[in-house]
Amino acid sequence: MSSTENLASALPNTAIVLVDPYNDFLHPDGKFYSRVSESLTATDTVTHMKELVSAARKAHLPIYYALHKTWKEGNYQGWRHMNTSTTRIDNMRAFEEGSWGAEIHEGLEPDVLGNGDVVVSKHWNSSGFANTDLDYQLRQREITHLVIAGMVANTCMESTARYAREL
Repeated sequence: MSSTENLASALPNTAIVLVDPYNDFLHPDGKFYSRVSESLTATDTVTHMKELVSAARKAHLPIYYALHKTWKEGNYQGWRHMNTSTTRIDNMRAFEEGSWGAEIHEGLEPDVLGNGDVVVSKHWNSSGFANTDLDYQLRQREITHLVIAGMVANTCMESTARYAREL
C-alpha cells in the first residue's frame, strides 16, 4: 500500500502537524543547519517531509503549520528567563522576520485554499501548542488524530506531541 493510500484510509478526523519547516533549519545555507545537518542527512528528513506533504495533498488531509516565532529586534528585551534555545535564537537572529531564513522551505509551503492547510499562531519555545491557537484551530475542525512531522524528534516535535497528548 502506498503512503497516499495509507493517509487516505486514515481516520476522517486526522491532520498533519508540520513543525518548523523553515529555511534556517532545513536548507544548507540556513542559520541552524550546521547544528542539525548530521541528523537531517542521516534520515533524509527533507525528502521525507516533502513526501509526506505530497501524500497529504493527494489524500486531501489538511496540514497545520506549527511555526516558531520569527525574530525581530526587541522580541526578547526584558526577558528574565531565557533558556538555551531562546538565547541562541536571539543571538543568531534565527528566523528573522522578513528574511529568507524565516520562509518555509521549498516544497513544504502551505496550500490554504487548495488543501485547507492552516498556519497557526507562532510558538515562542518548543511546543506548537503552548501559547498558540493550534488546539483551537484543530477543535474547530474536529481534528482528533495527528501525524506530527518535523526535523528533529527530541525537540519541538516531542514537545508538540507531549502537549497534544494532554489536551
